[in-house]
Amino acid sequence: MVDEAHKRGRAAETHSTTIEGLRLSILAGIDLIQHPEVLTPREMPDDLLRAIKDRGIVCSMLVSTITGEAWTKHLKAREEARKKQDEAQKKGLQHEQTAAELRKRDSDLGADLETRRRNAQKLIQAGCRVTAGTDSYWGAALELAREPKPENQDHGIGTILAIEGLVELGMTPSQAIVAATKNGAMACRKLDQFGTIEPGKLADLLVLEADPLADIHNIRKVQTVMKEGKAIDTARLPETRVLSSAR
Repeated sequence: MVDEAHKRGRAAETHSTTIEGLRLSILAGIDLIQHPEVLTPREMPDDLLRAIKDRGIVCSMLVSTITGEAWTKHLKAREEARKKQDEAQKKGLQHEQTAAELRKRDSDLGADLETRRRNAQKLIQAGCRVTAGTDSYWGAALELAREPKPENQDHGIGTILAIEGLVELGMTPSQAIVAATKNGAMACRKLDQFGTIEPGKLADLLVLEADPLADIHNIRKVQTVMKEGKAIDTARLPETRVLSSAR
């Protein structure tokens, strides 16, 4: 399947969420991995990290779900869960737990989220080609009609949060910006059209009021938006939420 996609000039991506599935996908020659940090509930083995890096596979990570406000909420929830478990133990309410109960305990403590964050950090530290994803979807499509995803996974602010999150996970501001722009274009196989500022490419640009290399949060301070070299009147853009909910 991967070979046939490549013959037609198409990229092949995988949505593997197990180590075994991811390994098979890498060996098959895929170009893009959707949220490779999600290997519930296991950590990424070193040999897979090396294979991903050596093959130059792009890793689209769900950064905004494991950093920033999402991570702060997790830490608070984990502390509350630990207190409840400690209180139950002191009162002698705990017994020898079943496998299902142990899984629920780990879930209450956010073990899955913490494993995902460690995997994301390992991918960055290994020098893998990372980009920012949101895992959002077009909520208006009938086949996807369901409750919108939270704001941190919106196509707009979710991407901003993801870039900031990449710095939280260990990247420099410069690396995070390259990850979201150049590497994002590589994931789309459109680097010849956009992703870097070069002659002949589309001038899709953001002009900022402050230096993002000094503080990555300055990417929010947008002065001018340009699409194909033309300034956009942002005051005329709609503000009604379509793809996410404010929660």
